[in-house]
Amino acid sequence: MQLSEVLREFGALTGFKTLETNENGVVHMTIHGIGDLFIDEKYRDESGGCVFVYLVRVYDRVNGNVYRRALSLCDYEPNEEFLVNPVLHDDQALGFAIKCPLMTFDLNVLQKVIHKLEDLQDRLDGSLSA
Repeated sequence: MQLSEVLREFGALTGFKTLETNENGVVHMTIHGIGDLFIDEKYRDESGGCVFVYLVRVYDRVNGNVYRRALSLCDYEPNEEFLVNPVLHDDQALGFAIKCPLMTFDLNVLQKVIHKLEDLQDRLDGSLSA
């Protein structure tokens, strides 16, 4: 499925008339209570290319403990559907990213990925307040 089709479906589901990538191939939206969501078509090649979906939240104080906790949440388990990577932006925005093959990327995958990223962010937040 083309990324533009997935974005159109996701936009319709979330109340956006149009949801398109910018000139750099990135969609960015701030979702209240969830964080900053990015959908980024990185490249196209013979395998079809990939899409990175990442979610970041801004934290007042980021330190080594926060980084360690974020990294520990990315530990790969054999039954995991997605491989997760930590993301750091501007020393205060911390989050998680998932790389998806474009050829299998559809609305269902996007929804699963967003749910997984939100769950990881919530788990990171929970461990910081404990």
